[in-house]
Amino acid sequence: MPSAREIVREHGVALATAAKVLGILRRERLVRVERGVGTIVRGPSRGPDLSRAQIVAAATAIADDEGVDALTMRGVAAELGVATHVLHEHVPAKDDLLLAMVDAVMAEQLPLRLPRGWRPRLEAIARAQWEGYSRHPWLARVLSLTRPQATPNGMQHTELVLQALTELGWDAPRTLRTAVAFIGYILGLAIGVEPERQAEQDTGMSSQEWMDAHEATYTPLMARFPTLARISQAGDVDMGLDALFECGLRCFLDGVEAQAHTSR
Repeated sequence: MPSAREIVREHGVALATAAKVLGILRRERLVRVERGVGTIVRGPSRGPDLSRAQIVAAATAIADDEGVDALTMRGVAAELGVATHVLHEHVPAKDDLLLAMVDAVMAEQLPLRLPRGWRPRLEAIARAQWEGYSRHPWLARVLSLTRPQATPNGMQHTELVLQALTELGWDAPRTLRTAVAFIGYILGLAIGVEPERQAEQDTGMSSQEWMDAHEATYTPLMARFPTLARISQAGDVDMGLDALFECGLRCFLDGVEAQAHTSR
């Protein structure tokens, strides 16, 4: 499918109109958005011979395309071309489906091999998790840091983080709090992935393009914030979520390393 901007150029409509058209096609499940490719027409349904894994995969695709709020048992059944009761034979309720989806996508994020050393291991785990949040923008919204879901693959992520941190020789409370804070840092930043992705689809602009288009809105305010104004004028600074993730990861691990040196 053409992008919103291509629709504007070809048909001479407003950008908001083009974005609305693509939104309707997504809601009707006639198209799906594939990151790095664009909006593509959906293929035929798989038919009634289903497995639990196929149902989870179809539900995950809907959540990836339209967000978890658009996910319903009826919608998944329509995507697969079956009656809703067929789904209930494999997944009793939506909450069970969400739990299965979380476990499946957390399995995708598990790194196959980890390097030696606590810091390289945590870096590898963090980047694997960040890539998973980028592929599945809805995931951060449904995970809980304080009331974690009982999913084996999610628990395996915690296990890997704890194994890396035990190399520092800290006591159990400090190790556990650091592990949860580490996971929470990645999760917290990933909360911004879904709204940013949706904003890109709705406006046809990246975050930097949006900032450039709204520069006049901020200019009158900058006199009140001299430090922000000075640093903002230092040149092009990548403020995308990927760049912020890498910056925060370095800061977090530098802090852990400093604490490790002082505790020896």
